[in-house]
Amino acid sequence: MNAFDQGPRNHNLSQPNTPVLAMSQPQPQPSKWELWRRRIFLIVFILFCLEIGIILTVAPWTAFWMNNSLIMGYPQLREILAHPFVRGLISGLGIADVWLAVAEVVQYREP
Repeated sequence: MNAFDQGPRNHNLSQPNTPVLAMSQPQPQPSKWELWRRRIFLIVFILFCLEIGIILTVAPWTAFWMNNSLIMGYPQLREILAHPFVRGLISGLGIADVWLAVAEVVQYREP
């Protein structure tokens, strides 16, 4: 027999060793307009994340990435942005953004 088989040594506890049921206050039901506001915000957020994610994932590997007027005047910046590591890093951010949109869709629950 070991110490784990004997149970607690101090039997003069003020509280019993039984589970305690803790109940939270019921949340009031949101109004119809509040529910629709949440849905519309979720749809706009998901579409925004998907759009930015797809652009960031694909754009670094297209010709537009290197042949645009924004970086033509900065050869050092153009050299940095042409590096495959930087392109992969930006594509990784795009994939993370798409993953965020998918996670929001899966996680959404209406009250």
